[in-house]
Amino acid sequence: MSAPTSGAAEPRRFAPAERYAELAALGDVELGARMLAAAPTHEGRSPERLRAWARTAIAVGTEMAGDADAAGSGAEARVAESTGGLRRDEVLLAEYRRRARGGTVVLYTDALDYARTVAEAAGWAADFPREAVRAAALDHECAHRLLHGPRGRDLRRRLDHTAAAVGRLRVRGHVVGADEIAAHAYAHRRGRMRRSPLLLTAAVAATLAHAGPPAPAAPASVPSPGGPA
Repeated sequence: MSAPTSGAAEPRRFAPAERYAELAALGDVELGARMLAAAPTHEGRSPERLRAWARTAIAVGTEMAGDADAAGSGAEARVAESTGGLRRDEVLLAEYRRRARGGTVVLYTDALDYARTVAEAAGWAADFPREAVRAAALDHECAHRLLHGPRGRDLRRRLDHTAAAVGRLRVRGHVVGADEIAAHAYAHRRGRMRRSPLLLTAAVAATLAHAGPPAPAAPASVPSPGGPA
């Protein structure tokens, strides 16, 4: 779970209040479409097409979460905490690291603190308590793991993006960023949050234009994994 931004965390370098208000007025479909528009592969795509893709990805993520709720399932990977999530071009809250005998979700505590500070600067502290942000990051990574299987194929089918066509033969393509939107929707539904993780991601990304050149974070070792997500 990440957003492109800087590692600087001083409140004076955050986006202006009106920028956060503008983002808060948008729905998830529009926030998702803007996320897709930021990907170089989507240059020239119409806003209508991007909104349609965002809407589909949100639907898939929400359905995945509903199935997980019904089954009472959660993330099965181990969890470890580390620092080093504040990077030159992104804030990385969590990532899934595969291993031969299972995987680990690494939560970056410095990035979680940064996201919380952005929420406070935007006036959304009550909507994004630290534990809720932490849980959303874990759910986000759980969604990505689910999307490696049949759910991912279902997402590609429903997006219906043609990468190439020869006569009647169509090759279904990958829509860059759609899995991120689906994962955000999954986390939103699983956490039953009033405000969407997509909104917090957009707010964190908005700090980039106001933060100046970031200092790269020093890498940190990952401690022993904790309990299940």
